[in-house]
Amino acid sequence: MTSAQNHQPQLSGSKLGFFALLACTLLGLSSCELFKPISTPDPDRTNRTDQTNTDDPELDPVQSRRVYDPVTGTYVYVANAPTDRMDTIRWTIVPEDRTPPIVEEGVTDFIPGTNPTTNPTTGTGTSPITQTGTTPTGSRLLSGYNVDFALPFLTDRYLGSEDNVDPNSIWALHFYSGAKIALDEMRSRGTVNYNVNVQDTRASSEKTQIITASPEFNQAQLVIGPYLKNNVTTLAEAARGKETVLISPYSAAGGVSQNNPNYIQVNPTLETHMRSLLRHAYQTQRADRIVLVTGMDPNQKARLGYLQDEYKILTGNAQIEPLEEVQVDMNNENTNLSEYMRGRKTVFIVPIYEDESFVANFLRVLYSETRDDFGRNVAVYGLPQWIDFTRINFDYYEGTNVHVSSSVYVDKLNPAVREFRRKFFERYAALPRDEAYVGYDVTRYFLRMAAENGTRFQYALEANPEDLLHTRFRFEPVAVVPAGATNFEQSQLDRFENKYVNILQFKEYAFKRVN
Repeated sequence: MTSAQNHQPQLSGSKLGFFALLACTLLGLSSCELFKPISTPDPDRTNRTDQTNTDDPELDPVQSRRVYDPVTGTYVYVANAPTDRMDTIRWTIVPEDRTPPIVEEGVTDFIPGTNPTTNPTTGTGTSPITQTGTTPTGSRLLSGYNVDFALPFLTDRYLGSEDNVDPNSIWALHFYSGAKIALDEMRSRGTVNYNVNVQDTRASSEKTQIITASPEFNQAQLVIGPYLKNNVTTLAEAARGKETVLISPYSAAGGVSQNNPNYIQVNPTLETHMRSLLRHAYQTQRADRIVLVTGMDPNQKARLGYLQDEYKILTGNAQIEPLEEVQVDMNNENTNLSEYMRGRKTVFIVPIYEDESFVANFLRVLYSETRDDFGRNVAVYGLPQWIDFTRINFDYYEGTNVHVSSSVYVDKLNPAVREFRRKFFERYAALPRDEAYVGYDVTRYFLRMAAENGTRFQYALEANPEDLLHTRFRFEPVAVVPAGATNFEQSQLDRFENKYVNILQFKEYAFKRVN
């Protein structure tokens, strides 16, 4: 049987050209100048006649089988000539004042209409903002909100002569492409203005530090981005104590910024993923036995503490006997798992994401020992990276009842998803990757929250759950108890985190959401 994983389609060269143009023109522009709809290069193209041979009749709209011979100056008949319209390249010289050059790191970015030695105080197309009211919680309601996107477009790696955009830029390009659709939808409501600026972090800690000093960042009520953990930490610390909220759409790391209520984490942490896996297994599998599995790496064993803590919460018994833990040596050819089965239903939770060989061998051994009962008495729970593993036989996933957690799940049969795909393709001539859905959902949700709840909208997140295209938002405040505290009343607000995790089951040779 030949199987294929459900990966996003690759962009073609022509489609990448569009995104390359975006990367080249991004710096110094507001979002309203980006991603304009595709237009017809020359609407009168079909009405033209050949200017060299005016005696010849007009060519058909579809490419004719007659081909012009420049030697004889006549048309000759070619039996196998193409019958489709040929593409025409129309070059346009763009003035430098419209498309500023990309400068080297450490040099102030050129912005049309400003002195290059100084920074502008407002972005292009900025509308004045006034206070319109105050909520009962003290949050300021404004006539508009400044939004700053700080994403790794990596424009410094694109000089204009490359055939392809740097692969690491694709995440930011798709994310902002989806965000731009959401921005237009929110602006069309006409009730609140949004002043948007876009800044390129270049995946550089130095560039990110420069962004923290920019007026675009310091005047923003919402900052969305960036990608790398250390850059997220830099912006989160810069937002601390201000009327600026940092929304991190990607980083799942813990300890990014401690005791910072201005930091919102969209992507659940590893701890949240593992707790969600155990909760789903405990509540749905009706297993006789739950076994926690690691390899011989001691770092993997340290992760089991989250699972043991969650087990005490689920059972409501802090003194309950811990779940079984087993270290499996897959380098030992005599390794078998039969002793953990023996006629009972067993759930194996395997919190390993960095060792594909271990996961593949573990599932192979388990599959061989459970195939007689078609995997009815076994279930395996793993982490999101398993979805992208390429060396595992899909029969192992199916035959061992594999479940994984994921922060993103896009149901292609969902009518709302299909509508978004249509809009995205019509606008950008490319199919959206997962990042486009995330950019759309994050932008639309948080702009709405700010419009309805003001500058301290993060305190209203818990009361505003929403089902979106790529996941569900179930934000909760995360509190931590400082060292030396004597009771939970001394806990401090650490951040706001989305606690919803998609649980996907591999069934009928595809991952499907089951929660």
